[in-house]
Amino acid sequence: MDIILKNIRTVSAGRITEKDIAISGGIFREPENRRYEKEIDGRNLLAVPGFIDTHIHGIGGHGTEDGTEEAILGMSASLAEAGVTSFFPTIYTDTMERITMDERAIASAKGKEKGASIAGIHIEGPFISPNRIGAQNPAGRLVPSVQAMETMLAAGNGLIKEMTIAPELPGVGEIISIADKEGIVLSMGHTDATYEEALKGMEMGIRHTTHLFNAMSAFKHRNPGIVGCALMHDAMSVEIIGDGKHVHPDIVKYVIESKGRDKTIIITDSLRPTMQKEGMLTANGVEVMMGDGLWVTKGKPDLIQGSSLTMHKAFVNLVSWGVPLDTASYITSTSAAKLYNLKDRGEIRNGLRADLVVMDSALRIQFTIINGEIVCGTTN
Repeated sequence: MDIILKNIRTVSAGRITEKDIAISGGIFREPENRRYEKEIDGRNLLAVPGFIDTHIHGIGGHGTEDGTEEAILGMSASLAEAGVTSFFPTIYTDTMERITMDERAIASAKGKEKGASIAGIHIEGPFISPNRIGAQNPAGRLVPSVQAMETMLAAGNGLIKEMTIAPELPGVGEIISIADKEGIVLSMGHTDATYEEALKGMEMGIRHTTHLFNAMSAFKHRNPGIVGCALMHDAMSVEIIGDGKHVHPDIVKYVIESKGRDKTIIITDSLRPTMQKEGMLTANGVEVMMGDGLWVTKGKPDLIQGSSLTMHKAFVNLVSWGVPLDTASYITSTSAAKLYNLKDRGEIRNGLRADLVVMDSALRIQFTIINGEIVCGTTN
């Protein structure tokens, strides 16, 4: 579809401008003086690069744990409603049979999406600490194993972009070598590593951090732990849940200021029942309920299962907390595209894939464009 959005306030790559945005053949193009198939008055509207969520287990009643192509495509459709244009379906630590089943479902769904595009797979484990399991399945936790790694690589069909790993585990060096050859980003998470163990992991090549502050060794003045390593070293980048519940808003702002926007990625870590409209609410086989904006185990409100966040809500949260609009946009899209080498997206720039979200002055989503097509919302 040929589309032009005229005189629209645009945020991209850390800059705010007012301009015309032209789309043709699924690509951002230089605007031309001609008639377009779809012409949209952009006054009083805001365009930002489509959100990229690199850590999401489920949404809309669909989850990676379902292990079906249908579930992954359901996630894709629901994510588009929340302004997400690219995502990494994130697989829980579980038995190798379940992990590979989930991988094959994602690979099967790739290319059939009607909403957000599958940009890779994030496997949250299975090489994680028994002391920091969180909501993962302890039965699936493994000591680093080349055989297990090769099994996951085969099932992933080249789609694995990220793996969460505990750097203190024996045998981690071999996993790092394999990941480096495959172009996989390794991320410290679900780990009880000391500061020294974290430094060793960083020096070996683990340069990212999974949901900073959560399910990891805390920052202490005598043992800075994973958090200290992530915050104090420029080589490290971080992802952080943007709901204001998992991490206090002022700490989120501190992390952004400390790490800078190129090293900070906002994620949801949302679960299957997020945005679900009906039916039993479950996440990874556990019945859940809403508790203070989080999914908690039904009957055990102190046992947090995960987030009910969307990327759009995270973006709105950031702005409401006083994060500049251009920075909020950057760390919900551009920084992820750069870190994971998604060179064709993450900015509203000529020649790149036409993924964007259009909002009104109150930051309510009006419509989402993915690969040059209006996939949800209204342009009236």
